[in-house]
Amino acid sequence: MSASTLPANFNGARPVIDPNDAVMLLIDHQSGLFQTVADMPMTTLRRHAAALASMATLAKLPVITTASVPQGPNGPLIPEIHANAPHAQYVARKGEINA
Repeated sequence: MSASTLPANFNGARPVIDPNDAVMLLIDHQSGLFQTVADMPMTTLRRHAAALASMATLAKLPVITTASVPQGPNGPLIPEIHANAPHAQYVARKGEINA
């Protein structure tokens, strides 16, 4: 293996996420925003988001969610996120685009 094909910053070792120093941050996974995605069906996008939450749960990763104006046109977070990561902590924020 040449130096250019080794994983960056891992000294040749397999990169592994350590739950003790990692977190999954899920920003704006909102029903209204999902309707604006055009490069995949909304059902696929929802399944992918749910899978991320499930993987974080299985890996015992902390999960933080946040949404921009969930009571407005962007809608609430899709319920699959907290259903698949019941330990997720929601952090409210002010304004629409300020994550």
